Parts: sequence; C-alpha cells; structure tokens
Amino acid sequence: MKSHAVTRRNKAPDQRRTQPEAPRAELVIDFERYVPTVLSSLVAKFRANANAFFPEAYGVSLAEWRILSFLQEHEPASAYDIWTEAHLDKAVVSRETASLNRKGLIELTPVKASARNRTEIKLSSRGVALLDRSLDEILRRHDNLTTGLDAKSIDTFFRVVAHLEQRIPHMGDESANARSAHAPVKRIAKRRPRRQQGT
Repeated sequence: MKSHAVTRRNKAPDQRRTQPEAPRAELVIDFERYVPTVLSSLVAKFRANANAFFPEAYGVSLAEWRILSFLQEHEPASAYDIWTEAHLDKAVVSRETASLNRKGLIELTPVKASARNRTEIKLSSRGVALLDRSLDEILRRHDNLTTGLDAKSIDTFFRVVAHLEQRIPHMGDESANARSAHAPVKRIAKRRPRRQQGT
C-alpha cells in the first residue's frame, strides 16, 4: 500500500520583507555652496583671527581698532557717526569708545549748546602713533591673505560683493523662473524609516 504522506514544500520567503528597502534620493541644501552660510563662516574666521591678533600686537580689540581707523579719516566725529557710517553696533561703540578714552587713545570734547549733548571724538597723539605703527603690519596681513589672486580677481570679488549686497532686499521676492543651474542643492541617499507592525 502506497504511503500518502504529503511532502511540504518550503515556502518562498516574502521578498518584500527580507530585502532592504532601496534608498531614495532626497534634495537637501548644500551648505558648502549656500552663499549666506559660506560668507558668515568666512566672517567668523576673520573675526576670530583679528580678535586674537589686535590685543596681542597693539593692546586694542578689533572694534577699537575699527573706531580708531574711522576717526583717522573722519574726525572729529560723534558716536552716532561711528555706529552708522562704520556699521558698528551702538552698544559696541559706546563700550569701546569708553575703553579707548581710558587708554588715552582718543579725546572726548563735549560740544556746548548742541542737541542731545553731542560729544566730539578725536584721536589723541597716542592713537595716531598706534595707527601709524600698525599700518605696515595690517597691509602685510592683507597681502598674505590675498596671495595668489591678481588685481582682476580682487576687482571681480568686490563686484560680486556689491551685487550680493544689492540683492539682499530681494531675497524674498516671488520668482516665476525655474531653479537656477547653480542652486546650492545636492542629492543624498536616505532610507525610509521602517514601518512599525500594526500601524
């Protein structure tokens, strides 16, 4: 008598469950080419370098040196002139001006009968001497920074900077144009999160 034993076939595994899901391409911002981030990072590095250099070399902060340099060209000036024309924060100008006065690098002269008790700020002889002493060193540092760039490249750089400054107010404008070919985006491979059972 023949046996009627049933042979069970091995069930093929569910390919959908055993194979990992293929990664999907996703667009993200490429911050190495996103202009605001690149410039902000560059400014932060410049500021850190200068904040280490000026106190050690000349006993003044970067902001103090900026104020002294502004006065060299525009004195006598008021604190208002400095923070508006030199593009420095009002509180910074107030604090650093007081510090420069204590160091004897500037002279403060109240203007009689002026509105808002205006005070004229001028370089002292010590302030003039500091700027004269620092000129060659500042220019040397700038030359070291721009080594490898010719005059045409420098001019192009400043034209680009001027263009970007003019475009800042328009960053929020609506545009019907397609995304530019040089848009700061890149594709990354990203796996979709696994779905929880029962969801």
